Amino acid sequence: EQYGKLLGSLHARTQGYQPADPAWIRPDWDDKSMEYVERFLPDSEAALKEKYRALLKHLRALPKESGSYGLIHQDAHGGNFFVDEAGGFTLFDFDDCVYSWFINDIAIVLFYMTTNTDDEVAATRAFMPHFLRGYRQACRLDPKWLKEIPYFLKLREMDLYAVIHRDFDVNNIDDPWCERYMRGRKSRIDNDVPTIDFDFETLSAYC
Repeated sequence: EQYGKLLGSLHARTQGYQPADPAWIRPDWDDKSMEYVERFLPDSEAALKEKYRALLKHLRALPKESGSYGLIHQDAHGGNFFVDEAGGFTLFDFDDCVYSWFINDIAIVLFYMTTNTDDEVAATRAFMPHFLRGYRQACRLDPKWLKEIPYFLKLREMDLYAVIHRDFDVNNIDDPWCERYMRGRKSRIDNDVPTIDFDFETLSAYC
């Protein structure tokens, strides 16, 4: 719950935030600099790129409401915060901050909490109720956004797939976590397998 409260506190603070200097304004989530799929995947991945473009079209059509869209961390996984002896959380590594939907930040947290686990659905079921209970202590999440989680999970899945193509010889990956992530990943994306096969709207009671 403290993890959720941490992210909720961040989102509550960024609502209405205006940088003192226009030069400090962060990019939007779909800035050209973050088009990893287009930049790093080979031409042989044309079908995957088309799926990516269709996904972007869906996301760009979402409403940008003041209570649901703002500055997000975009990389708030377990390697980017410290937990002190009293159980307090300190988030760091803000270099990926962008303007996006708050549900995107939540989806990214979930993505890294469940990816490469033995049972992603069970991990989701165990994690999300507690996380959302903590989140709502600091920031309100309209339950209507829960149905968008699969789209943001797929965005992160595709982006990470492209980044691993950038950083590794995909036929000889020497990082165990990335190697496991890439096993069957192309087939999963090509065949529209959900990143996590879970009905997120069942979590509305925790919002």
